[in-house]
Amino acid sequence: MILIISEPDCDGHIAPVTAELSRRGEDFRIYDPAMYPASSTITIESAAAGTKTSLSWDGNVLDLSCVKSVWYRRPGKLALSDQLTAEEGKWIRSECNHLLRAAWAGMRSRWVSRPEAIRSASVKVSQLKVAADIGFTIPRYTVTNDVDSATEFISSCREGVVVKVLTDPFIAYSDRWCRLYTHLLSADDLDKVESIRFGPTFLQEFIQKTMDVRVTVFGEEVFAVGIKSAESEEARVDFRRAEVYDLPHSIVTLPEHLNSFCTELVRRLGLRFGAIDFVLTPDGQYFFLEINPNGQWYWLELVTGVPLTRSLCSQLACGSDVN
Repeated sequence: MILIISEPDCDGHIAPVTAELSRRGEDFRIYDPAMYPASSTITIESAAAGTKTSLSWDGNVLDLSCVKSVWYRRPGKLALSDQLTAEEGKWIRSECNHLLRAAWAGMRSRWVSRPEAIRSASVKVSQLKVAADIGFTIPRYTVTNDVDSATEFISSCREGVVVKVLTDPFIAYSDRWCRLYTHLLSADDLDKVESIRFGPTFLQEFIQKTMDVRVTVFGEEVFAVGIKSAESEEARVDFRRAEVYDLPHSIVTLPEHLNSFCTELVRRLGLRFGAIDFVLTPDGQYFFLEINPNGQWYWLELVTGVPLTRSLCSQLACGSDVN
C-alpha cells in the first residue's frame, strides 16, 4: 500500500503520479489532513507488538503498519469545528498536530520525504552550510538586521546584490496578497537600507548567468533542466517572475561531480527528493542557490519529457526501507 498525503484538488502533481501508479498496478490511497478531525479519525492504541495506528476517512480504514511507502506532498490545513472558541481552536490545533506527528513518526515506511526532514531542510542558512561542506560553489551572502554590516556587504559586491526571503514569500494584507520575488537591489532600495533594522534580511551577491538550471533528485536519480532566463527582463533575476512555459527549456548534462554532490545533499538532509536551483555562468561555473525539499517539478516533465513521474513512482514502489 502506498499512502499519498496531500490536498489533491489543489496540486497538479497528484493526477500524473496516481495514473502511473495505477498503470503499474500499485495499490494507493490519498489522504488529506484537511479532513481531520472533522471528517476523519486517527487512533493510536497499545498492542501486543507495541502500538497500532489506524486512519479512517471517506469509507477507508487503513492500518498504517500496512503502508510500504509515503509520498508527503502538500497537505491541506486542519478542519477544526466552528463551535470552538479562538482559544480552544488554538489548543486543539496544537493537539491535532501533535497526534499527526506521532502517527507519521511511528510508520516503518519509505518516505518521500519525512515531514520533519522537509521542515529541517527548509532552513536556508543551514542548507547553504551543508552545501558548502559538500563542495558546491555558493554565492557570498549575509543574513543580518545590522544596517552597517549590510551596507558594508552591499558595497563589496561589484556585480550587485539580490535580496531574498528566508521563509514565506507571501505577505497577507487585509485586501490583497503580495508575493516577494528575489530581486536586484536598486537605487531606491539603497535609499531605504535603514529598514534592514526591522528584521533579518537575506542579501546575496548577484551572479551573472547564461541560464538557470533546475536539478530534480529522486533517491539516486538526478535530472537537470536548463531554463533560458538570462535574455528575459522578467526572468533575469528570478525566473519565477516570468511565465515559465514561455522560457526555453532543455535537458542538460551536469558535470559528474555535481551529480554526486546533488544526491549527497539530498541524503545528508534526510530527504528522498529535492528541487535544487543553480545558475550557470558565462564561464561554465555552476553556483548553488538553494534546495526546495518539497518543490514543484511536473512542469519540467511537461516541457521536456524528462521522466520525473516514473522516477518518483519507482521510489514509492520500492518501499521496504526506513528513512
